[in-house]
Amino acid sequence: MIPVYQFSFTAAIIALLALFAPGAMAQAENNRATFPANFDQMVMYGDYRRGTGGELAYALRETIDIAKAGQPLPPGTRLVLEIYNNGALTGYFVMEKGIDWGLDFAAEQRTGDWHFQQFGTDKQVRRTAIAARCQSCHQSQAADDYMFTIDRMRAHIP
Repeated sequence: MIPVYQFSFTAAIIALLALFAPGAMAQAENNRATFPANFDQMVMYGDYRRGTGGELAYALRETIDIAKAGQPLPPGTRLVLEIYNNGALTGYFVMEKGIDWGLDFAAEQRTGDWHFQQFGTDKQVRRTAIAARCQSCHQSQAADDYMFTIDRMRAHIP
């Protein structure tokens, strides 16, 4: 017969192992995207106007150069959209790529190794944002590294 204290300890170890098993990470749905501290160094490469709203797309010059060379964007890449409505800035969306970040999600939810986050005009995370909506839409762009703006980035002329 197993003593009660040993059973509890064994159960705790099994629970911890299950928590850190590869499949468990896929269910964690962490969001690692952060607002870039170097946003002021980013270049506007796309202007998307629609009715009274629109977005301006930003990336670092090095990121644009990598895209123009036809190379895949590396981990550490951040892309920013400034969101406008009636001519006023209403927030930002950030798309950030990390090493194996796709493993944070179930296979059917992945967008490569990209994570998405919405930020307010104060550049703080909007906890009410639904980054999953960005993720589900960007899944349709797998052939373009899950990006809608890669063509504009490649065509950008400074």
